[in-house]
Order: sequence, then C-alpha cells, then structure tokens
Amino acid sequence: MMTANTPDLGSPVDEASLPKAFPANGPARQYHARLVMSDGRRYCALTGEGAIWVVPAAGCLLQPSVGDIALVSVTGGGGYVLSVLERAKPEQDAVVSTPGTLRLQADKVKVDGRHGVDIAAGSEFALRAHNASMQYGTLRVEGTSMHARWTQHVQVTKQRIEISDKAESHFGHSTRRIATHEEVTATSYRQLVSRDWSVRAGTARLVADDRVVIDGNAVQIG
Repeated sequence: MMTANTPDLGSPVDEASLPKAFPANGPARQYHARLVMSDGRRYCALTGEGAIWVVPAAGCLLQPSVGDIALVSVTGGGGYVLSVLERAKPEQDAVVSTPGTLRLQADKVKVDGRHGVDIAAGSEFALRAHNASMQYGTLRVEGTSMHARWTQHVQVTKQRIEISDKAESHFGHSTRRIATHEEVTATSYRQLVSRDWSVRAGTARLVADDRVVIDGNAVQIG
C-alpha cells in the first residue's frame, strides 16, 4: 500500500511523477476514489494506492464536485471519472452537462419536478407535436412580441378582460351574438358602412343632448 500524495496543481502530470501503482503502460484499473481538488477541468482522485489526475468521461453526464466519491478508471498518465457514486453535498444542485448537442430519444419521456420545472432556453425555444395538451391553475405569459396563426381558433371563457392602448381587427365576415346585454362607452364613436346599414329592434330610441342630424339624398320615415 502506498502513501497517498496529492499532486501539485501547478505541475503537469508526467510519467516520472506517477505512483508505481499506476504504471504508464499497464492495464486500466478501476477505483472508488474521493475527489479532493480540481483545477477547473481535472480532478485529483485520491485512491488507496495513490492520487492521480482524472477528467470526467464523455458518458459521465453528472458533473463531479470536490468531495464526491467517484468510480475512476486509471491507465497510463491519467484516467477518467466514470460515474459519481456518492455526492459530498447532496443538498446542492446536481449538474448534468455534456459538450455539444444532447438528444434524448425514447418511446416516451416524462419529466417530473416535485417543486417545479425551470427551463432557460437562451436564444431559442421550440416545441413540436401533432397533439399537445397543457393544464394550468394559473398561466402568466409575458413578452415583447407575440404572433399566432391558426387554421381554426376556439376560445371559451367565463370572463374575459382585455386592456390595450390600441386595438385593430380585420375580418372577412363577422357575426356577433350577444345573449343578454352589450354596452359601449366611448369619447367618440363612428361607423363607416359602404353599402347598407340597418337596425331592427323591438324598441329603438335615439337621444342626444344637443341635436340629432339625419342627412341624405332621400330620407323616409314610416
């Protein structure tokens, strides 16, 4: 059994400085090791036979932290962290990371966040599905600009309130049916009809504080 000497952070690893337990040309060996320090990319793995610098393997998606116990594979002048066996501080965030693009592929993927799911997508976020269903107790959406395009849009609400500094609507054909009562309040109100305009009511009343003007080439009453 060797004395576990910790490598110097400022010194590069060379074969001459390796403990004899890690021969330069020997077969790969695996250890349960504690990660005692890091230089940002490498970790110093302390085994029962010595200490050696290792880096996370491509398949080790859970990023190690100093103090963790990891399964390491050592050969030649270095080695790899194969997986994290025990986290030193399980209360801290666990980071799953890989360079490049990560793609998850399965028949079905389920994400279950007991206290929430927070997605920070950076500059782009895309969702694609033939059918989608979303259920919320409360939904809040904020943004600078929103564009929606549908072949058919059906919206059913018990109460709707819209507040806008400016609103404009364009329809090819529009039909509105008010079951009970509709009221419009405006400082100024104008309707422009290019062809015909008609009003039919059980009782119709036109009231003005100053005057009522009916103007046309022909006016027929009765």
